[in-house]
Amino acid sequence: MQEGLHQEKELREKGVADPQIHQMREHLYNKNITTIWDIQDAYDADYFGLKDRCPFGSYGLCCRNCDMGPCRLLSEEMPEHVKAVSPGLNRSGCGKTKDSMVASMYLQTVIRGVSSHIGHAFHILRCFSKVAKGEISSYSIKDERKLKSVALNLGIRVEGKGKLEIAEEISEAAWDDLSGRQNEKPMRFAMALAPKNIEKLKDAKLVPTQGVAESIIQGVHSTAQGNTNSLFGLLHHSLFLAALDIVSLYISTELQDILFGSPSPKTSEIGLNVLKKDMVNIVVHGHLPLLSEKVVELAPGFKKDAEAAGAKGVNVVGICCSGNEILMRQGVPLAGSTIMQELVIGTGLVEAICVDVQCIYPSLSAIKKEFHTKLITTMPEGRMEGEQFIHFKEEEANEAAVKIIQEAISAYRNRNINKSFLPSTAPQTLVAGFSVESFMDILSKLDSKNPLFPLIDLIKSGGIKGVALLVGCLSPKVQTDMSHVSIAKEMIKNNVLVLATGCAATACGRHGLLNSQASKYAGLSLRKVLETLGEKAGLGMSLPPVLHFGSCVDNSRAVILASALADALGASLDQLPIVVSAAEQAVEKATAIYLGAAALGFTTHIGVVPKLGGSPFAVKVLTEDLEKISGGKIIIEVDPLGAARKMLEVIYSKRKNLGI
Repeated sequence: MQEGLHQEKELREKGVADPQIHQMREHLYNKNITTIWDIQDAYDADYFGLKDRCPFGSYGLCCRNCDMGPCRLLSEEMPEHVKAVSPGLNRSGCGKTKDSMVASMYLQTVIRGVSSHIGHAFHILRCFSKVAKGEISSYSIKDERKLKSVALNLGIRVEGKGKLEIAEEISEAAWDDLSGRQNEKPMRFAMALAPKNIEKLKDAKLVPTQGVAESIIQGVHSTAQGNTNSLFGLLHHSLFLAALDIVSLYISTELQDILFGSPSPKTSEIGLNVLKKDMVNIVVHGHLPLLSEKVVELAPGFKKDAEAAGAKGVNVVGICCSGNEILMRQGVPLAGSTIMQELVIGTGLVEAICVDVQCIYPSLSAIKKEFHTKLITTMPEGRMEGEQFIHFKEEEANEAAVKIIQEAISAYRNRNINKSFLPSTAPQTLVAGFSVESFMDILSKLDSKNPLFPLIDLIKSGGIKGVALLVGCLSPKVQTDMSHVSIAKEMIKNNVLVLATGCAATACGRHGLLNSQASKYAGLSLRKVLETLGEKAGLGMSLPPVLHFGSCVDNSRAVILASALADALGASLDQLPIVVSAAEQAVEKATAIYLGAAALGFTTHIGVVPKLGGSPFAVKVLTEDLEKISGGKIIIEVDPLGAARKMLEVIYSKRKNLGI
């Protein structure tokens, strides 16, 4: 692990590759405004004589859960100067060993990640249920095709029923899965998502069961002082919850598609220059489309109000996954990725940034004080001290969105153009909004009766060697963006189709990999496939070699596709030539996502060193033993090209084992 930490630092020292980020960071640095990269640089300095971040925390060997602590244990892999300041103890105050401390702290990280996604699911389900019962009129069912598809997958009869009746039965199934008592009955949504062959997952007790809340409580309880010291028990519960996380994402995505429409390919732009100097700029940030959809819907109606304030109109743009949601359904441009949120405010051109939940930096409060920007929080989970709070409720969705737009127009009057700055580089064009449905619609142009067959034939013939899913965050601990971008380029060069979600997708977008011109990076056979599909789809251009598959909540889309491929090939998920990479994982949700992928049977790469180094046992379970349990495993590799080579080896091995 120590070598990996050194590799992180070496990559970070290469600097930021995105010219827009580089220019904005320099601009703010000259104004003494600190950003996330400046904080990372500070940790590279001599830090309490330990040089770099606290090694005890980095190795997962610092516990501050109870008041007998904090306790820290020593790993033999730590540098000598760290050992010199360590008491050299091999047990914590309550008796935890290195292995049990690491496993317990890791489970806590997974729990926080899973809880974030389940919290998201509850927000969406609550709104969906009210729509189904006719209790609110601010939202409606926009995708009846998806409504019926979800119902049929859950075993719900649709003949002779109205759409609200079907929706209510779907909501009941979702409530049962998320809130029902803990039992041995598999979640209905889990069985709808899974392929037919899940015997390995059943034997490993990794099929999520109803009663999500109780599963999380058991996990939290087991990590409290004086409880579980079963190392494999802690890690197994991490795996179980991570598999459950993927199902909770599936619930959110399916319900969101029903409410707002399934995404279809949209051409748009990404970059800081989508902010307009002569317009009222509203940035939506977070993860819930409930708010962002309303702001986009209602903003055009305030053109005259904006003109009265001296602007030409209202310009709504996105960052993070709220941005991805309105990009893939409405074509709304993205100002940037989550890691750029401080820079977006730093342009001095943002009147209001309205946020809901998750990935919202507390530093926004400090940075926006240097400008006229209003930071508007809308959800109890995301409130910030001293910032405006407009409580967003489904029943008052329109009123909340109107108030946000009015606040932004009011702020425009206070904009100081002398404080504004935009990078000289233009936005990148991108195509976003691929979903399983839209991808199958494209394939149906080749075979209308069996749309999946052309994809299977392409994989069998080697036109497409396999599929790689890029997920997760962007990290300042490495060279931001470039792990995702380097892996994507290496994969498509070797004729592997790449799907990307969330911040991994936006990183690829900012580096020009989400448009047809990027097919020049693809291998010959993949390039021909992309050109053919683009022509058949009537796009008048090649498909991008990296397909934007939605927000980070939408990772289940790739699992839906994988399950269909598994059934068609008579295989299980772990046998498919599919790999997953979370090359710059940063937040707890990313841990839940990458571990969930491994729990389902996919070989999964992570490119930032996890806090597992203090436990060789935990590392061995996740990187070796897991393959015998679920068929998946985790590859820890900081070097992106080294990671790509290892994932390609996995794809070739899976192909060989399938006889293709």
